[in-house]
Amino acid sequence: MRTLRTTAVVSLAILVLSSIACDNEERKKALIDSVSGDAAKPTVSALPPRDAATPTPTASVRMPERPIPKGETMVTQGAPEEVQMKAIAYMASMKAPRPDDPPIDEAYASDLVTKLKPVLLGMDKGPDKPRWNRVDMQAKGRQIDMLMSEGCDPKAPFNAVVQRLNVPLATLLSHGILVLRCNDVKQQCLQSVRDPEDVLCTTAPRHR
Repeated sequence: MRTLRTTAVVSLAILVLSSIACDNEERKKALIDSVSGDAAKPTVSALPPRDAATPTPTASVRMPERPIPKGETMVTQGAPEEVQMKAIAYMASMKAPRPDDPPIDEAYASDLVTKLKPVLLGMDKGPDKPRWNRVDMQAKGRQIDMLMSEGCDPKAPFNAVVQRLNVPLATLLSHGILVLRCNDVKQQCLQSVRDPEDVLCTTAPRHR
């Protein structure tokens, strides 16, 4: 009788451990996909959907905790899961409109995309620009994506718009643009328009 009971306990333990291992693998894959920000996919927050009854946060609500201190910019794919989860939440908040943000000016965002195309081409250091280089806008212009083959770094979004086009971040914000994002074949970097010092990069290999 004791042998049967022991066998049952062992079997149950194996089932539980197998379930946990499977769940961890799925979570790890979801984290990598979410943090990578593959430019071929629409931008989707990895956070759980907001309940309809939950009030919209006011402008006084603080950003979630940064995954790394200001001054540091890179969260790699090998970072602890907690750090990756914080990066996902933080990036989602960077590009989430707030009640006091201006409405998006789609015409302005489209014009910015056109002006950025030759600028980004000149900044691209990679050998395969025709395949990888382009400028897109997400969420009707809330986020401007600068996609390149090589050359995305923490300073690239700021340099492309502020230095090369001579457009201050405050001007972008007044037209409803919230985030400038570059992405090459290795990583992505998000520049907050609200805060010039708020830049966050993650490992983000592109597929197209």
